[in-house]
Amino acid sequence: MATVTLTGGLTIGYAEQGTGTPVVLLPGSAVDHTIFVPGGQFDALSQHFRVIALDWRGTGESTRPEDPYTAADLEADVLGVLDALHVDTAHFVGMSQGSTIAQRIAAYHPDRVDRMVLYSTWGHTDAYLQGMFTFWEHLYRTAEPQEYGEATLWFLLSREFLNADPAAVEGIAKASFASETAATRHAQIQAARINGGHDNRDLLARITAPTLVIAGDQDRTIPVEYSKQVAQTIPGAEIQVLEGPGASHALFLERADEVNVATMDFLRADN
Repeated sequence: MATVTLTGGLTIGYAEQGTGTPVVLLPGSAVDHTIFVPGGQFDALSQHFRVIALDWRGTGESTRPEDPYTAADLEADVLGVLDALHVDTAHFVGMSQGSTIAQRIAAYHPDRVDRMVLYSTWGHTDAYLQGMFTFWEHLYRTAEPQEYGEATLWFLLSREFLNADPAAVEGIAKASFASETAATRHAQIQAARINGGHDNRDLLARITAPTLVIAGDQDRTIPVEYSKQVAQTIPGAEIQVLEGPGASHALFLERADEVNVATMDFLRADN
C-alpha cells in the first residue's frame, strides 16, 4: 500500500501489483481498493498487467476531507495519481461509480485510456435512480454505519447471497462501512450526491476507447437496461449480460470467475 500527495495536499492511497501494461481499478461508491480483492480481480489481473487500484478520497488510506467535492474532483484525483506514477496511458476497469469516472476520463482525456471495462454502469441518473440516491443520502445522514451498511447491501447483493449466509453479510457490512478504513459518513453522503447528479449522456458518444460493459440481469441498484444504454451509446462498445443467480450489482464478487475471464480476455485482445 502506498500514497500519493497531490497538488493542494490531498493524499490518495493506492495498491500496486504486477508488471506490464497498467490497469487502473476504480471501485464503487465510497469504498476503497480492497473491494477488488475478494473477487480476485486484483490478483488475477496482476498476473498479466501492472495493476493500480485506488482508494477514493474519504476511504482507505486517502485523505478524509470534510468539504464538498464533485465527480470532476474524483477524476482529477485519478489522473493525479497516474501523473505521479508516470503512467501516461492505461486500461481502466470501473465498478459502478468507478465506471462513471472512467467514462469521464475516456471522454475528456482519450489519450489516457487504452481499453475500458465497465461493471454495472449507467450513463445518467433519471428520476427512478434519483429516488434511490436521495434515500441513500438520507440513510447515511441518519443511521449508524453498521445499519446503513446492511441496508445498502440489500441493493448490492443478490437474494441468493443474502439468504445463504446472513452472518457473512453482517461481516461485509462491518468491513465495508464500519471499520477504521471504511468511508467516512461525509464520503458516503458525497458519493450519493455525486451519483444523484450523474449525467454523462453528452460524453458517451465521444469515447473512442474500446469498451466492454458487463452487467447483471438481477441488478437491483442499476437495472440492466441502464448498462445496455451505455453500451449502445459508446461507439463500438461490447456488452456481456450475466443472467440468473448472482448476476447482481456486485456481480464482480458473486460471479467473479466469469467476470474476471471476460475482463482479462478483453484487455488482452490486442496482445
